[in-house]
Amino acid sequence: MRLYRYIMLLLMVLSSIDAATLKEIIESTLKNNQNIKASMIDSRAKEKIYNSRENIYNPTLNAAISDTQLNIDTREIEVKNRLVGSLKLGVDLYDGGKSSATKRQKSYEYQASKLDAITTKKETILQVVTLFFQTKTAIDSIEVLKEKGTTLKAQYQRVKTKYDINMVTIDEVLKLRSEYETNQYAIEELRYQKEELLETISLLAGRKIKSIDNSTLPNVKNLALKESEHLRSLNLSLKALDENVKIVESAKNVQVKLEDSLNLYSYNDYNENLLADLPQTQNQLNVSLTYRLFDTTTKHQVEAAKLAKLSAKEKVIFAKNQERSTFSLAKRKLKTQQLKINSLKSAVEMGESVYKLVKVKYQNGTVDNITYLDALSKRTFNKALYQQALNEYEIAKANYYFSSGLDYKKVLKGW
Repeated sequence: MRLYRYIMLLLMVLSSIDAATLKEIIESTLKNNQNIKASMIDSRAKEKIYNSRENIYNPTLNAAISDTQLNIDTREIEVKNRLVGSLKLGVDLYDGGKSSATKRQKSYEYQASKLDAITTKKETILQVVTLFFQTKTAIDSIEVLKEKGTTLKAQYQRVKTKYDINMVTIDEVLKLRSEYETNQYAIEELRYQKEELLETISLLAGRKIKSIDNSTLPNVKNLALKESEHLRSLNLSLKALDENVKIVESAKNVQVKLEDSLNLYSYNDYNENLLADLPQTQNQLNVSLTYRLFDTTTKHQVEAAKLAKLSAKEKVIFAKNQERSTFSLAKRKLKTQQLKINSLKSAVEMGESVYKLVKVKYQNGTVDNITYLDALSKRTFNKALYQQALNEYEIAKANYYFSSGLDYKKVLKGW
């Protein structure tokens, strides 16, 4: 018996060493989660797009070559074969404000994408925290039911012995056996639930999580609501849409462009006496000013862009009100959960006291097995609810932290 206890103690120690802490799981998630990686890659893509628009007035240089061959014999009056190579240097002196608006638009989109990446991190961390404490609830419930199973088994064996010597009826034996088997089934259900939750955590963390420890979230005091990354991103997206309106409207403005073209000519198969003064090089400087007098699409495009901006503005207002409401409710939920824990703690103490009293009476034969099983079930139920309330408090704490706009790094530093 003593050897068995030593073996069980050793197994418990080894299990605790292998158990992952909540901090380790969160750090692994931040490092390995594919959704987080995707959001960061998306942000880098937006940065590249912004960089491509950073120098909006840089000139463009194009090279071209053309070969003209006439099928009929016209060498006496014109060149039959002409090869032309050209270089064209161009710059938009003014494009109606399109380039500068596009540059600002891409800047806002890039800044928004960085905030979206942080939002993805926070949402994933909150998901991991919720799953972690749901797993703890399943584990705690298993332990409570195991304790109940041990008690039921002992009582079953005691009553079975009495039945063998005709001191009790078969219904008492069957009732205890049925209760024990139902309890074992409940344990197996919870074990499956635990494995399912651990598998989901492993998927999010990018590593295999076989067991978890008894971590709790660090306490962060004096929290006040501040603008979240999600809301700031929406505001930046709204600014980007405002710039999009300017981009569409730029089509109605004056466009000024400067182009310098250098052409190099090579001739073949022509009358050199008649066509002796053909140019070998030609340089052409061109300044163009254009203005669109009429089109049927720009007006509708501007209206569509303004409506998109108006829609985004309404979403920003809603998100702002929603964050204020969510934070207020999360704060109240935390206080309510604390009261629930205090209440259930008293219920556990009462259930334990009643069970001990009923157990003595049952063993002395002054109460029946229905009264005993009822007291045992209430004791187990209150214990399970108390453990669940403790874990739900941690989940409520996480929701309170993140709904306040708290930086997740402060939570990690708190451990």
